[in-house]
Amino acid sequence: MAFFGTSVSFSSLFGVAGQQSSRTQIIGFDSSLISASVSAKLTQSSLRSLSAEDRAAYSIDLNANTVVPPWQQAEETSSLEARVRSVRELTKFIDLNDDILNSVKGNSDKTATFALYRALENLRVLAEYASADTTSKSSLDRLNAKFQEGFDQVRDYISTAELDKLSLFLGEKKYTTEAAVRTGKNGTGFDGSLVVDNPNEAIAGLTGTEVFTITLEKGGESDEVTVDLSTLSGALSLNNIVAHINEQIESVTALDDEGEEYVKYQTRFDIHRDGTSGRYGLQVDGTITEEVSFAAAVSEPTLYVTSSVSQLDDDYAITSRISEFNNLSGTLTLDDTTSFAAIDLEGTDIKERTKDIEEDDVDPAIAALRDKFRAEALESVTDDDDDDDEEDTDNTSSITNIDSDYKVNADTSASRIAVTSDGGIYVVGTSDGTFGHQINTASEQDVFLTKFDSEGNLVFSRLLGVSESAEAYGITVDSEDNVIIVGKTESALSTADAVSSENGDAFITKISKRGDEVFRYQLDTFAESGAYSVAVDSNDDIYVGGYTKSAISSSSGFSGGSDALILKLNGSTGKLTDSNVFGTSGNDVIRGIAVDANNNLVVAVEEGDNAVVYRVDGSDLTNHTSSVNLGNLGTSGSIQSITIDNANGAVYIAGVTTNASLNAGGAATLNETALGGQEGFVSGLTLSGTTDIAANFTTYLSTSGTDKIADVVVQDGVVYVAGSTTQTLAGETARGATDGFVARVDGSSGALGDVQQFGESLSRSNVTGIAFTNKGNSVLETLGLPTGAINADQTLDIESQTSAREGDFFYISIDGGTKKKITLEDGDTFDDIARKLKITGIGKIKVEVTSTSEGDKLKISTVDNGVAIDLLPGTGGRDLLERLGLEAGKLLPKNEVFDLNSDDDDEADSLGGVYGLKLDGELHIKDKTTAKYVLGLLDDAISTIQRAFRSLEYNPFRDLSNNSSKQGTVPQYLQNQIANFQSGLARLQSGSSSSVNFFV
Repeated sequence: MAFFGTSVSFSSLFGVAGQQSSRTQIIGFDSSLISASVSAKLTQSSLRSLSAEDRAAYSIDLNANTVVPPWQQAEETSSLEARVRSVRELTKFIDLNDDILNSVKGNSDKTATFALYRALENLRVLAEYASADTTSKSSLDRLNAKFQEGFDQVRDYISTAELDKLSLFLGEKKYTTEAAVRTGKNGTGFDGSLVVDNPNEAIAGLTGTEVFTITLEKGGESDEVTVDLSTLSGALSLNNIVAHINEQIESVTALDDEGEEYVKYQTRFDIHRDGTSGRYGLQVDGTITEEVSFAAAVSEPTLYVTSSVSQLDDDYAITSRISEFNNLSGTLTLDDTTSFAAIDLEGTDIKERTKDIEEDDVDPAIAALRDKFRAEALESVTDDDDDDDEEDTDNTSSITNIDSDYKVNADTSASRIAVTSDGGIYVVGTSDGTFGHQINTASEQDVFLTKFDSEGNLVFSRLLGVSESAEAYGITVDSEDNVIIVGKTESALSTADAVSSENGDAFITKISKRGDEVFRYQLDTFAESGAYSVAVDSNDDIYVGGYTKSAISSSSGFSGGSDALILKLNGSTGKLTDSNVFGTSGNDVIRGIAVDANNNLVVAVEEGDNAVVYRVDGSDLTNHTSSVNLGNLGTSGSIQSITIDNANGAVYIAGVTTNASLNAGGAATLNETALGGQEGFVSGLTLSGTTDIAANFTTYLSTSGTDKIADVVVQDGVVYVAGSTTQTLAGETARGATDGFVARVDGSSGALGDVQQFGESLSRSNVTGIAFTNKGNSVLETLGLPTGAINADQTLDIESQTSAREGDFFYISIDGGTKKKITLEDGDTFDDIARKLKITGIGKIKVEVTSTSEGDKLKISTVDNGVAIDLLPGTGGRDLLERLGLEAGKLLPKNEVFDLNSDDDDEADSLGGVYGLKLDGELHIKDKTTAKYVLGLLDDAISTIQRAFRSLEYNPFRDLSNNSSKQGTVPQYLQNQIANFQSGLARLQSGSSSSVNFFV
């Protein structure tokens, strides 16, 4: 050990008869070192005074060599830089062949303490170097990668090591664990957007001629309440409008069983005030049995554009945007933008735990933070486990209760957008973060689907729930406003997936408008496949376009490379009803698919570098009735999207090309000029009858930089495109490194209309999708209300409300017994999981399901003075524990966690114990503040490992500190030895008035 840089051993301190060594000046000595010094000396001298019978009882061999733990051996004298280089070269942080383990071979407990000490010391070196002021920021990622490699080995070793007298935990000793997720709660109230500063003043933008409808539904019956502002007397203020609406609702009556008239609906309107801004908005006070929806008599068309925005500073996560454009027939106007992102749970956990740490004063902050956590832990022990309150305020464990000041965003990239018939908005994309109670367990990224109302309020979010990686490429909405998403995944989406494709399978998933999964389909082949585009016909059957790198059946055929793929699925069941694989010997892929008025298909195919558009018989997918080759897109070109205008018999293809003459061999008119490099293009084609197709025009959106049209939509003969550019479009202003744009194009001639470029400074806006709705600006938006339903009831089971899926599982073992499997079944709630656990535990496990403001929560505990419980994760990417936010590991009886009732008569049996390293959660050293925090945690963990080792050694002084009724009279020889040590200590302390604390 070191005293202010001087190496000192216990032998030099005590020498002969406790005399001070002449080689070292003692600055000071804390009296708490008596026990430590005794461990070094008395274990050898005092034990000789014990009887042979006592020595045999404790397996003491006085002739054996004393085991010197690695932390009492010579200290490392090389520089920190040299030690870091050495650690970076390690392949094994847990090395059971390390020479330091030779002295404890055959003792699993001591072997574990030595191996973990060495691993933690090496992790500490990385953390110390990462926290140093002189360490460059650019090297932190590499240091963290090595840290994670070592930390994973520590985690794995602790979870698998078979020990005798020790129980080691990566985290803290626990007797209870609680799921982080909740299973949702259907709301009854709704707060509209804030619209005025004074609820008694007239609302700007209202003329008094507006009309809208409120539909109230209960018990399968519905009534429409018409609100006509022209009939309202007085100012068009919130207070007057609320009174008018409530009068209209109260006028809807019905007769009871006795023929008495009563007001049919209990829903009422009120006003809410925001405490921060002081502004006011409408409030709906509903009931659990009544559904409320809104519709405006007149509304303006609106475009919604999705983009993924990344900052030039890579420290910030990618976030997604929904931009609202209005005035579609004039100058396109960006009116509003909604930004959203998933939560990085790991980053948020670190940020919360390090929030009090200052760069220039780390040690006190770490100590304060530890004290805080420990105080909270002790306080929680006094909680009444039998609290029977009906509803919990739930302020600690729930994911969505994370303090917004400490939330860390995860990369969230929107891919496509679609709108419902009532103006709702679906956005699909990919993220490595968590949405609400949908915990992301993917090793890379998962697919998310988020639904917003027309005011940008979140309706629900869902994750696909993969264990590896998934991507989303296409989205559409059927006639019932259910949504279908398609893409590619490397994971098995269900237990029915029998064949593993290394590079991914095409998938199709249908989600109801209320957020319930209707079905999921995975193309289960050995070879890679993917789905890029999706459309529905008049029967809501589903057509999917993509590619495959093999035959998909014995009769499908395959031409080599990758072939174009069409799948047809029953829209109700998800059953595959037809398919076709076709192509050339090169690489072919369908990038766009649309359904015409006759339920036949138009598909846009990349055949090598060529853009080819086919018409296909919807009832026989092998029947291609005609085609048009638009031309060579260039090696970096691609088709991005397709849209169809059945009323005018036209179809439009959009994408990227380096071909300045993409004119179908001269058959199409070229509009605008290709200025070089990558150009955004939109091509119009004319449909004739049920089989023919012809090229009409190609229009370029181009700058001297890189341009792309990402998506296209058509309405009433007008085409709208959205894309990105790295330069400045004609007549526009650049804002960021990459900007988005929206443009209007004449559907007949291809003439370019208005263009609007938009973006953010110091950022890249990658536009990914566009959607059109007729349910845009209206009186409802002026009043801060959305179109469509509010607070529609959702299914409150585990599958709907979390990322867990049917067939996910975990194991439970009671007191080291046989592992028993707990499997999630269709429709299971937390009550069902609790029932399964109780049946398995047979009175040896406590499981509670309680109601909170966010829905039911699940808590698992050991019973008082009971047995230990092991919660073991599911395998093969089907871990139910992780998706519920339950921590895998051992739950101890409460008395063991808090060291109660540990007065064991047999000292030998009480050797060892239970030790928690308090390294749970996700730790990293990617920034200096966190590295300093982790450094403190590692210091504590190393100290814990040292205490665990000492607990394995018999210390006779514990006998002296125990109850005298157990020990009897203290022998005179022990009294004499204690007196000698106290005398020596007094002489040491007389040389200094200060005190130095140190730990072995």
